Amino acid sequence: MKLIFFIIAFLSLILISFQIIELKEYYNGQGVIFDSSVKYPFVEPNYNKAHTPNLSEIKRAEKILSEKYYEYRTNVLDSFNVDKSIIKKRLKKPKNVIKKFHKYNRQYISYVSKSNDTIISIGLLNFANKRKAEKNFTDWKKTIQFGFHGFYEDNQEWVSINITDNEFIYKIGK
Repeated sequence: MKLIFFIIAFLSLILISFQIIELKEYYNGQGVIFDSSVKYPFVEPNYNKAHTPNLSEIKRAEKILSEKYYEYRTNVLDSFNVDKSIIKKRLKKPKNVIKKFHKYNRQYISYVSKSNDTIISIGLLNFANKRKAEKNFTDWKKTIQFGFHGFYEDNQEWVSINITDNEFIYKIGK
């Protein structure tokens, strides 16, 4: 009886906690949507409750990513007093942002803020070198991937987007 319960619990975790998607208009690979049963891995002072984003919300987040990525990156660099000219001006155009992240697989996890805004965090995982990516992003379809230094520093980026306000969330001062 315990074995049957364990098998059912395990299968429900696998079957319910994530959904694999493909959005060819934004990237050539796969994305995984984690549902609200997966614990949000980042500390957010404005966090209210977990949220399972739908496909329409994911597409809105991807659209904001492509349209406002240049502004976001330059504002982040500005806050550290770093010369923002290191961000290529071509990234002002959404099609070039899409091209930059075309070979990046995605992880999506979401929450609703205290002000009732829907926030979607996107993990951008570089799969251009598939062999290295599969070695370093093991189980990326089942677990949130977050690494530091070396491979991860150059091949992973996390962004949070408020799809209610159509804006990036800044983790540092603007």
